[in-house]
Amino acid sequence: MTSCWKTVCLLHVTYLHGRCVSATQSAAQQVKGIVGESFTFPVAVLNLQRGTEINWRYGSVENADWPLARIENGEIDVDFEERFKTRLQLDRKTGSLQINNLQKEDSGFYLVEAYKENKLKNIFYLSVYNPVSKPHVTKTHDIGSSGYRTCLLLCSVVKSHNVTLSWLREGEILTQTDSLNATQLEISQEMQGGNVTYTCVASNPASNKTTTVTPSHYCLEKGISKNHLSTELIVRVLVFIVLSGVVIAVCVSVWKKINASSECR
Repeated sequence: MTSCWKTVCLLHVTYLHGRCVSATQSAAQQVKGIVGESFTFPVAVLNLQRGTEINWRYGSVENADWPLARIENGEIDVDFEERFKTRLQLDRKTGSLQINNLQKEDSGFYLVEAYKENKLKNIFYLSVYNPVSKPHVTKTHDIGSSGYRTCLLLCSVVKSHNVTLSWLREGEILTQTDSLNATQLEISQEMQGGNVTYTCVASNPASNKTTTVTPSHYCLEKGISKNHLSTELIVRVLVFIVLSGVVIAVCVSVWKKINASSECR
């Protein structure tokens, strides 16, 4: 019975802790960064006076009790956390903090406090995401028994968390999915004409990459057969006209030579 009560209590405490962290996270200012890049917290102490003490702390909960960086009497100290060593930059004039070469493990709460004449307290929750890969577009197959009126273009991206794939035409979203694999776009014969372009966008909360395509480059085989046939017909007519002109010119030349030789006799 005692063991059972301990388990229940533990689950209750875990639940309450999760609720507290979630509530705190929603209260903190949400900011986003990308793995491998730099991030500067959007905070600055205006007219920072000498003697103002600024403390930055980091942690998994609101109080962020791990010292991270400090300005005291104009001196900067960023050697508190081994994991952040050589990756932190503290601006002596504004007190803002920059983290270089972000890592997924850098996600969490960041607290900044300023004392003396300049009073400040801000809480941030930094979410670090992997960069999105450039989406890849391929043609899968044609649909339709008469002239292949439609072809399917497939947009895919390397698997990653929180990735959304979208097809856009002139800024308008045609289709969208949260799938980690791929999203399809059906290109009808009417959609293939002209220079209309379509853009596949792969995005997560912190970054996005795009690939822009012209359907005719992928659906030339039969998808735009009418245009192709029209062009081919024009070419054939022009070739026929040129050849006819050559034949006529040769015949006229031969006829003139024959008449000239007849007159000489």
